[in-house]
Amino acid sequence: MYRLIAIDLDGTLLTPAPRKLITPHTYDVLCQAVAMGVTIVIATGQTLQVLRQVCADLPLSTPQIIENGAVVANFADGRILYEQPFPQKYILPVLEALRSFEFYRAYHTHDCVYVDRDTPRARSWYRPPIAPPVEMEDVASLYPLPCIKIVGVGEAETLREKRLALEKIFAGKLYVTQSSFDLIEFLHPDVSKGNALTVIAANLGVAPEEVVAIGDNHNDIGMLRFAGLGVAMGNATDEVKAAANYVTLSNADEGVAAVIEKLVLPTLR
Repeated sequence: MYRLIAIDLDGTLLTPAPRKLITPHTYDVLCQAVAMGVTIVIATGQTLQVLRQVCADLPLSTPQIIENGAVVANFADGRILYEQPFPQKYILPVLEALRSFEFYRAYHTHDCVYVDRDTPRARSWYRPPIAPPVEMEDVASLYPLPCIKIVGVGEAETLREKRLALEKIFAGKLYVTQSSFDLIEFLHPDVSKGNALTVIAANLGVAPEEVVAIGDNHNDIGMLRFAGLGVAMGNATDEVKAAANYVTLSNADEGVAAVIEKLVLPTLR
């Protein structure tokens, strides 16, 4: 029997851009699962403000995973339960490496996101009333302002290749992951969605085999491997599908609802 479902947001729970919403059918299926005793945990690279905006109507009663695991927060009141800042000594080396690899850069603090001027898509990252990122000539000028993570924005065609190279450069120093077709992220080495999910499940007394994790990108692999049932979306990258136990439909076809209806709800009846 499954007791906890961890679900990524973008590319997974949300429909494709530009709408990016939870469909009524998916919402109903999630509510059915919760009514039958399942805990829902959203595991996202997004900010707490985005999570609370997009998932306002979901029955989320437990801590939620934000910023790829760098933050764990209480959904109801926004209280931060855990936060692991980015190691300050690596801020400038990462920003310099991203510039040398021809990335635009984003500097995520607890309260604000700053980006290099003309960063692609940055002005459409958030929907009102959430403020857009603050554009700067050079985000490195913010140092030594503490941050949660540093993000590189690049071209989809070369991103995976560059990610692999940057993983080698910062191996053992930072967690380097890909959260979208054009985003690479750098976080504290102890941070990941998988690590955060491991702690949340243990605190709830839920065994790994009772966990379902659903995602579509590199930053979801850790939680898919931890879960008893790791599910890749139909639109997931090949490396995510290779790490999964099961591949569901795409986010355009309500893949989250499909796998819960097929493999989770029957175990609860």
